[in-house]
Parts: sequence; structure tokens; C-alpha cells
Amino acid sequence: MADIDGVAGIDAHKHVFTVAVLDARGGRCGIESFPTSPDGLAEVLALLDSFGFAIGRIGVEGSAGLGRHVAGFLVAAGYDVREVQANRTAERRRRRRRHKTDREDAEAIARETLADPDLPPAGKQRRPDPCWDELVAVRNRRKSLIGQRVRLLNEAEAVLTGLPLTIRAALPQTSRVRPRLRALDRGAASSVQVTAADRVNLAWLVEAVGDIARLDTRVTELDKQIPALLGQLGCTLAEEYGIAAVGAMDLLVEVGDPTRFTTEAQFARWCGAAPVAVSSGEGDQAPLHHRLDLAGNRQVNSTLHVMHVTQIRSYPPARDYIAKKRAEHKTKREARRAHKRHLANIVIRRM
Repeated sequence: MADIDGVAGIDAHKHVFTVAVLDARGGRCGIESFPTSPDGLAEVLALLDSFGFAIGRIGVEGSAGLGRHVAGFLVAAGYDVREVQANRTAERRRRRRRHKTDREDAEAIARETLADPDLPPAGKQRRPDPCWDELVAVRNRRKSLIGQRVRLLNEAEAVLTGLPLTIRAALPQTSRVRPRLRALDRGAASSVQVTAADRVNLAWLVEAVGDIARLDTRVTELDKQIPALLGQLGCTLAEEYGIAAVGAMDLLVEVGDPTRFTTEAQFARWCGAAPVAVSSGEGDQAPLHHRLDLAGNRQVNSTLHVMHVTQIRSYPPARDYIAKKRAEHKTKREARRAHKRHLANIVIRRM
């Protein structure tokens, strides 16, 4: 690890962010809070310049969320800004039985920054990109619409379950919600005698049919925009077997600028595709046993998993890869993990 003079940790919130500065030995040099505003950003620069040593790294929790403004400002100012995942500081606080305050969190972020020189870079984009911003907006809107649709379907499932058995008997015998809703919309229960409460519930369900259909239409309209946006960004991820346009969009939004990862190993660790060693009693030789890393970006990891499942079903190179790992005496689980690690390399190379 290269020698550094000091580090800083930043715990960002909507209206204020707290900065903790440590020296190279971990000694606390100062903790202050600033408003999330242009004046507050200028003040934090003055604070960082006020110490008698250079700040080698700055850790920011939520650098792509609440901390994106301060992280982008410090990157533009020339600082080495890293992302510190929230679960790391929570684990440190729980281990040491510390309080939950902004000052404690900022110091914990700084100590994680000092302890780990391989933290991933902060933020997602090194410079503004209007096309990427538009893709992010489309993806966020799509997630919101799908969330609304899931909520409506879950509510409809609860109401359907509470209907009288005479009404339920007139509906399709399936666990799926949509066919039963469509049957009600077509009047499947019109000949069944119902109470006033049942009429309210049936009207609710029929209304939900239209609401869900409208959400389906809006999601479809957004899906039609995605290929054009991917083309504007020069993205070719959808050409990989097992990644459709939506998967490519998720990867672009979550990864951002791929050049912020200096190595394939750094990207694999960031997205949770690099297995964690769980060996004991093997001395100083390379570990033989590993487990899944749960600390990475779960959205990217989920996309890689879908890609893996799709490939091993019908993609000969993927099947050959799994067969080779099985021939090396890997278990099925180990072979799957190895393949996902291989897919992470493919994704970041293409990006």
C-alpha cells in the first residue's frame, strides 16, 4: 500500500454532510458538519486544506446517492474519492458497539478508507453525460412503474383470497393473479349472489384490471425507448448471450463509467462476483474453498445470475465451461460461481 498522510470520511445526508479527518496512524484530527450547498462544499475544501498533511483518500458513503454532489465536487477538485458501502460501517459499529450518529458514521467511513486501499472509486460517472442521465431517468421511471404494478397485483391477490368460495369457484383454478382478474372483468362472478362488501371488493378488483393494463402499456412504451438510448451510448452489451436490452440498461446505470475500475478483479469484487475464501488449516497455499460474496452490488450480481442461468440452458460455450470446471472436481455451486466470475470479466471488457 502506498504511504498516505491522511484520509477523510464523509457521511452525507439530504441537507448536511459530516466530514471526519484521520492522520496516517488513525488519529482523529477533526470532525465537522457542513450544509449540502455550494457554500458548504467550499467550506469543506478549506477544511481539507487546513491540515498540515495531504489527504490521500476520501471515502464517501452513498457516493451515487445522497453523497453524489460532494463526491463529484471533490473529484473535480483533484481528490482520490472512494465509495464506502454502508454495510461496512454498520458492521464496524456493531462490532465495537458504537453509537449511531453522523460523527460516528463519518469516523467509521474514514477508518474503512484508511484500512482498505482497494475501495472502489466513488460515483458512477467521471464527467456529465446527458445520454446516460436520460437512461438513468428511464430506468428509474420503469422501476417505479413495475413497483406500482407489483403492489397492485399483491393487493389483488389478498382481495381474491378473501372472496367467498362461491365466487372463487367461478374463477380459473390457477395461482396466477392476472387470469383471475381478467375472468372477473369478463363477468365470471355475475351470476353469484354477493353481499355489499363483496360488491365493493369485486369493483376494486375490476378497477385494478384497468390500472394494471395502463401500467403495462407505460412500461412497454419505456421499453421501446431503451434500444435507441443504448445505441446513442454505443452500448453493445445486448449482443452478449443472456443480456437483453433491459439487462444492458441495468448494467450501464449501475456500473456507470467502466474506466473507473482499474482491473477486472476490482470490478468483480465490486459487483460481488469474486468468491470469498473460506479455507482453514491449509497453511500459506492458495485457498481451496470459497463462498459467495454478499457485499457487492446486488443489482449487477442479479443481472449476471440471469445471464448465467440463460447461458447454461442453451449456450454451448457456457455448458463447456461448466463441464470443464466439473472435470476439475469443482462442485456444481463452485462451477456456477466460477462461471459468474467469468461473465463479469466478459461484461467489463465489452463495456
